[in-house]
This record gives sequence, structure tokens and C-alpha cells, in this order.
Amino acid sequence: MLLTNLKFSIRVFLKDKFFSVLNILGLALGIAVSILLLLMLQNDLTYDQHHVNHKQIYRLGGHLQATGADFHSSRSARELGNILKEEFPEVQKVVRADNWNYTLVKHENKKGEEKAFFEEDIIRTDSTYFTVFTHEFISGDPATCLKEPNTVVVTQSFAKKYFGDEDPLDQFFLIDGEQWKVTALIKDVPKNTHLKFDMAVSGLASHRDWSLENGVIKSESFWNPDVFTYLLLPENYDTQNFYSKFPAINDKYFKPFGDQVGGKFTPILEPLAKIHFYSDLDGDEPHGKIIYLYAFTGVGIFIILLACINYMNLSTAKSIQRAGEIAMKKTLGSAKSSLVMSFLTESILLSFISLLLAIAFVFFLLNATSFNQLIEKSLTLDFFTNPLLLFGTIAVTFLIGILSGLYPALYLPSIPTLTALKGSFKNRKSSHVLRKVLITSQFAISIFVVVCTLFMQDQISYVRSHELGFDKDNVLILPIQDSLVRKQINAIRNEFLQNPSIVAATTSYEVMGKNADGGGSVMWAEGEDGMKQQSFTIISAGDDYLKTMGMKLISGRDFLPDTNRKGSREFVVNETGAKLMGWIEDPIGKKVKFFHDTEDGHVIGIVKDFNVSSLHNAVEPVLITKAWDDGGFLQLKVNGDMPNVIKYIKDKWKTFDPNHPFEYFFLDQTFDNQYKEDEMQYKLLSGLSYICIFISLLGLLGLSAFTAAQRTKEIGIRKVHGANVPTIIYLLYKDVMVLVTIASIAVVPLSYFGIQFWLDNFAYKVTLNYLLLAWVALAALVFTFITLAFHSLKTAQTNPVESLKYE
Repeated sequence: MLLTNLKFSIRVFLKDKFFSVLNILGLALGIAVSILLLLMLQNDLTYDQHHVNHKQIYRLGGHLQATGADFHSSRSARELGNILKEEFPEVQKVVRADNWNYTLVKHENKKGEEKAFFEEDIIRTDSTYFTVFTHEFISGDPATCLKEPNTVVVTQSFAKKYFGDEDPLDQFFLIDGEQWKVTALIKDVPKNTHLKFDMAVSGLASHRDWSLENGVIKSESFWNPDVFTYLLLPENYDTQNFYSKFPAINDKYFKPFGDQVGGKFTPILEPLAKIHFYSDLDGDEPHGKIIYLYAFTGVGIFIILLACINYMNLSTAKSIQRAGEIAMKKTLGSAKSSLVMSFLTESILLSFISLLLAIAFVFFLLNATSFNQLIEKSLTLDFFTNPLLLFGTIAVTFLIGILSGLYPALYLPSIPTLTALKGSFKNRKSSHVLRKVLITSQFAISIFVVVCTLFMQDQISYVRSHELGFDKDNVLILPIQDSLVRKQINAIRNEFLQNPSIVAATTSYEVMGKNADGGGSVMWAEGEDGMKQQSFTIISAGDDYLKTMGMKLISGRDFLPDTNRKGSREFVVNETGAKLMGWIEDPIGKKVKFFHDTEDGHVIGIVKDFNVSSLHNAVEPVLITKAWDDGGFLQLKVNGDMPNVIKYIKDKWKTFDPNHPFEYFFLDQTFDNQYKEDEMQYKLLSGLSYICIFISLLGLLGLSAFTAAQRTKEIGIRKVHGANVPTIIYLLYKDVMVLVTIASIAVVPLSYFGIQFWLDNFAYKVTLNYLLLAWVALAALVFTFITLAFHSLKTAQTNPVESLKYE
């Protein structure tokens, strides 16, 4: 029976190729989106789950509160790890890791050829790292590879970069002037892990030099978190046991210094697999936003529904043409159940035919376009090694077939036999109502997705162009890597300033948008009742910093040029910092000092507020102080022909620092990078919105063709009675126009709440432009008119004589 149904279904498809192609295209797009959705969900929801022990690994962070300070840190003090291992029997292993960013790595091969690069993705860690975290080893021993000092483990791509096709094992790198030996080679770290690295190096110190006093760890060190700490705990461990025991650690190690600063420490244990989406702690690696996963999943489901709705609409609309066929089958003894199975077989078969086209589309997208680069993932379409994807795709395709064909399968067999045999069957009123509801739903979904996408575009454009309180454009930044360069930086600055295309130059240890928002430093600042603790973001800068950054000095003065800065403690505060301390009327001369300083510094000026990080965050209280030396980064404000200016800077810099590779970046790029995920999600949703529109118009195209054909005779009669072409097109268009208008009105509240929910991610928000909704609705009306006119115009122009002969 199944074979008979399949053969019949194929004949039905071939008989009406136009409608079959429309259905296949719509379903193929729906299935293609579902395959991409499965791949992305599998990638994102399995973050860090490649580690065999991921259910037992927890990251230890903390909530640090003190007078004038409140931090939620993803890091903890390195001194804490061994203490927990000793005092908590359930802590099976402790692993600490710290980023070793922007480090010069060199390798000289046997021919004397040297390769040198500044590397960003290096971690310094404990010898136990690879016994807790799972990585695929090509060579080397996970248990011993980091036991010896100055040993490193490298990934395949990193080894290829320095060694080519040579075996990297037992080769050497020069890092920070020391030799480091390669003891193991691993496969590249998966992209869906929160702690990424190209090189892991041994020798993370168990304590910091300043943390010891007479051989005993000072309490203050525990209040200065500096490394990521991971604990391996027993299976199904109840974290409440950890929290209930921690007060003993708190009293012994945290309390002595905490009492001095009015401090309170609360530990935070985060399951490894939940860090990517659910951690909101400061100082963390960039991680995902679950809201975007929800949005993409929701739109993906919308698209699948749109494809199913198309099939239902076309199937029920064509029921008049198939009424005779159904009546004949019923007359010849076909039971209702067999007819239901026949129609479901049609839809399931069509769904699996569409699957072939969907697979081709996804394969092309992942292998012949920059889609993976856009989403910063490495998705691959491999059904043989990914059984979850294989069975998931089959299940989704089958489900789409069932959903698409269920209503037609139940509706069509219920057509009255005698009415159908007489040729007088017309679609029931309920069928017309359902079709209108489905069309309205289609356009409501499409308009909703398009409106939200356009609002996202507005917000991203707003944050990219919003005034930050300083000028980030055309600021070229050079890392100062050489100690000799650091000592001569004033002379180097002056030499660069001889070039008319370089209008200002300064140095700073912090770069806004990059490392100037590290949670703040606790300072002593003068309040109404004397000196009090308060956290500020600190920027340590050189001469002409305010000028180079284009900051507006409201009152007071800038730093004076000098050569000997030791003991100099002058500060420029921003408006938010001044308001926080109650200095609005007269901030000049107010006392400020670092936490351990014995001498007071003072405020010499106040600048207009500026954002040190992205506009996801509000303006922070900031203190700018004169750095004790000119290290960190040289920042040049440039104008003119950019390629020539960069070439000039490169040539000059090589004469100053011939020992390091020339590397630079632009300040505006650091800010743009902070909106990368927002930009990526906007582009994804934008692409999906086009698919929504295309599927909706695809279904409308089929319905318009069918409707125009069904009303051919009516149109002929109207033309005989004097109706012109525009009148007839309006007649065919007006019903859809009403439905699109209803859909537009229906999505107003949904669009408002949807975009407001997303805007909660930003401290600075664009004013919602409600005219966008009107423009989208108008565009929908225009597109539907063009789509309907494609068939309606031909029918409207047909000779009435031919129209009256129709049927």
C-alpha cells in the first residue's frame, strides 16, 4: 500500500509541476534553516562539554564588597587554590590559568631563519591542567608535559606556523628572553570552549612576591583576584556543601584584611558548561548571550512554520481540483484512513525531496561562502560522523512533512462525495477563513522579523556613531615592547610629530575599549567626612593624553610636561567620578591617593564624561593620572593619506625598535570589536528575514496563480460589463491588502516588547523610530501587489471570449 501511495504521489507532483516546485522551494528553505539551527544549537549548547569531566569542573569566582567597591570577579587569588586543596577533602584537583597576552614568541630553525610573532592566545597554567581538561594529544604525555619548568604544549596550527612540516616535539621557542621546550602537540582547541589558547606554558607561580610577609600569605592578597581557578569536585556534588564550609576559609584568610576595608567576600562556583551563556562576572573571556540563541531559534522555527503554512494553503486551495479524484476513490471503496495516509505520504515524500535540495544549499553555504567566518564558528555538514545531526535532520524533515500535510490530509477526505461527483463542490467557508488566518500569520511573522532586524540595525549604527566623549577616529596605536624604546619615547614622540600628518602623540598603559575597563581600583578620595574608599577606573597616561584623545577639559588644567614623575600624584577626574564624590562645585584640589600611598595626591582638572568601553555599559568613574614612565602603548593621532602615513610610521619604528615585529591597530577597531557579536546576530537575523519574506511571497505567488485561474470566468463577465484592468487587479488584490494591514497592526506590540527586551543589553539606546513599522508595512503591501500582479495582470488582460470559455 505504501508503494502504491508513493507512486500516486509522484504522479500528482509531476501533474502540477508549478505548485510542486513552489512547495519544494519553500520546504527546502525551511529544512535548510532547521539543519543550520541544529548545527548551531549543537555547537553552542555543547560549550566545554568535550571535556570528559565537564560535569565535575567548576570555576571559582567571587563577589567582593568593600566600602566604595563592589566587584563580581570571574577570577580568584592564585594563593587560594592550594589552600582549598588542603582544607576541602572533596576538592580532587585544582587548576589555575592566566592569560599571557601580547607576548613575543620567536623560533629559529636549523638554517638560522627566524620567525617572530606577537601572540595573544597563550595561557600560563599548572602542571595538572591536562589531567583535568580533555584535549586530543597527537604526541606527548598529558600527565607530565607541563611538570618541568619552561615547557610548553602547542596546538597543530600554532606548530605549523612556526615549524612548518617539522616535528615540533623537543624544539625550542624564545619567549621573554628565555628558552621554552615543546613537550607535547595537541589538536586545535575547539572553538566552542570559553578558555581558548594556542600555547599552554608551565610555571604559573603559586603565589605573588608581594603576597608573602615573613613567609606567611597576607590576607590582602586574597582580595586581589588574578587567575582563573578551576576545581574538580566529585560527581553530582552539591555546591551548597562548599558554600556552607567556606566561612571557615573566609574567617581565616579573608577576614583580617576585610575588617580593615569593610569587606565581605562571597564565593561563586560556576559549572564549566554553563559559563559561556550564563556567567555575568567581570574580567571574563568574551562569551555568548543566550538572548541571541533564543532569537535565532525563534526565527528558525518561524521559518519552518512559514514553509508548512505554504503547503497547507496551497493544498487546501487546490482541493476543488482534486474533489473529483477524492470522490472517485471513495466511490471505489477507499476508506477515509487510507485517503489520510495517501495525503500524508504526499507531504512526507515532498518533504524528503526538499531535504535533498536543503542539504545542497547548506553544503554550499558552509563550504563556498564566508558564513562560518560571519558567525565565528566551524560548522561542518557531516552526517556520517555526527549521528545526532543525521537523526535530528531526518526527524525534523519527517515532522515538517507531517505538519504540512496534516490539515490537508484531514480536510480533503471529508469532501462530500455526491457534491464532488456533480462538479459543484466549493471550498467551505471554514477553509477560506483558515487560509486567511494562515496568510495573516505568515505576513505577521515576516513583518515582525523585518521590523526587529531594522531596529537592531538602527541601534548598532547608533552605538557605532554615538559621541563617546573623546575622538576615537584615526588614532593609531603601537605597543611599546622594548625597554630602550620606553626610555627614549619622548624623543621618539617629538620625531613623529615632525611629520605634518601626525597631529598629536601620547602614551598610556590602558587603551580605551581594550583594557581600560578592568573593574576599577580601590582608591582613597576626599569626601564630606574626610578620606574614604572608592573604586575608580584608572588610566595611567603620558604627556598630551587629553589633547590626543580629544577630551574636553571642563575646569582646571592638564598635566604639565616633566621628566621626573616619581612622587608626582596629580589626577584628572571625569564628571561621573566628580558626581560620585560630591565634587561638582569645586573638584580642583580635592585629595586622592592610591590605596597604599602614604602621601596625598590631588585633583587638577575635570573632563567631560567619556566611555572607556562599549555602550553596553554606562560611563564609569575615571581618574587619569600621570604614568611614572612612558610604557604601554604609543598613540598617534594621524591625518592625511593613511597608507603613506602608516608606511612612514613603520619605517621610522623599525629604526627605533629593530628587535620586534612591527604591529599596530586603530583605536576605533577596538570599539568596533566590542559590537562584533551584535553585528553578527544582526546579519544572521537579517538573512533570516529575507528568507521569511521569500517564503511568504512564494506561497502568495502560488495562491495568486490558483485564485486567478479559479476566477477567470468571473473576470470575463466583469470585463463584458465594462470593468477595466486596474479594477480587476484591485479586485484580486484587496483581500490580501486587508490581511497584510491586519498583520502589520498585530505585530506592533510584539515588535515593541521584542526590541525593548533586546535593548536592555545596552546602557545607551536609540530612540525607537515607529515610522519603521509603517515603512515595512508599506513595503509588504508593495511586494504583495507585485507578486499578485504577476498572475493577475495576465488574467485581467485575457480576451473576455476566452475567459468565458474557461472550464
